Amino acid sequence: MIATVCEGTLPGSADGQGRGDRPVIEDAQAAAALARLFRRSLAQGTVNPLLPLLRQYRGVSSPLVVPEWTHTGSREKAPQVPVSLGELQRAVIALPSLPQAVQDALAALRDERTSAAAIAERIEHDQAMVARTLRAANTAFYGAPGRVATIRAAIAILGLRAVSALLTAAAVSARFPAETKSPLNFRRFWRHAMTTAIVARELAPAVRLDADVAFTAALLHDVGVLALATSFPAAYGVVQQYADHADVPLWRAERLVMGLDHGVAGELLAQRWRLPAVITSSIAAHHAPPAPSGPGAATLTELVHIADALAHGIGPEEDTHEVVPEVTVEIWSHLNISAENCLDALRSSSAAADALCEALAS
Repeated sequence: MIATVCEGTLPGSADGQGRGDRPVIEDAQAAAALARLFRRSLAQGTVNPLLPLLRQYRGVSSPLVVPEWTHTGSREKAPQVPVSLGELQRAVIALPSLPQAVQDALAALRDERTSAAAIAERIEHDQAMVARTLRAANTAFYGAPGRVATIRAAIAILGLRAVSALLTAAAVSARFPAETKSPLNFRRFWRHAMTTAIVARELAPAVRLDADVAFTAALLHDVGVLALATSFPAAYGVVQQYADHADVPLWRAERLVMGLDHGVAGELLAQRWRLPAVITSSIAAHHAPPAPSGPGAATLTELVHIADALAHGIGPEEDTHEVVPEVTVEIWSHLNISAENCLDALRSSSAAADALCEALAS
């Protein structure tokens, strides 16, 4: 569950230096860590527009040197453990469904006329869900510590959409317990998912998107990884080994080894769970949003894409395979989020992620 998978504190705090409570480290060490995170774009000579932002966040002024072991993809042929679309569809059908109360609450993300009273009544029958949701509602992140004693009060204080997002987080974490026989590191998975969700929620107002929809979409952006890793554990173990050995993105390793990726799996699972279409689309395309066609409004998929990349940039430093995904200048420019807004979101994400992870534990 989230209790066991979100241990540890991410770097960053409101002190304006991006160092949190960690011991101050030498600038050269910080530069080496940042170079490792951006090793693919640095080695390829491509521009990742998030680099200046994360350089500022980490307080790095030294030049970045590409790690000696960096390579842009092994020439070794990927092992083949194919999974057909039909097999994946059957596996998704076999996965646990979301509780009806959560599905009803998710309707609030589609329709403002959804009855809050009716949803509260349904939720109140699931005491475990109530406990997790109330603990989350009482964290400092939501600004109401100690003030929320009932689901109805949570809806009244936080709003139905925010409660729906919390319910979704509690329900999905319960559907994929950490003790499941799987090669996936659940602790790392949920810490990244929660950090991505918080960053997306904090940035959403800057691009005029609904914060609670953004939170839900970002929380679930990698739900396809859960589906693949728990349904095909042996094949997914091969995927992870190849991704680490060849230093290629996880989604690419999935395609090379299994023949499909977690975007496809996530889309199928989101459809089965009847998630809102805009969230389903962002799950399916979060690694490769469609190129902006003009100066129009930012999309949820673009926001989740950026939040995911930023969350990787402040991920646990002990993971030597961590890397910031490629982000195009076009998408970053289309979102047009100020550096100040991004830095504020990153600095507040650590404590909030820890608090919500703990609160949503069973």
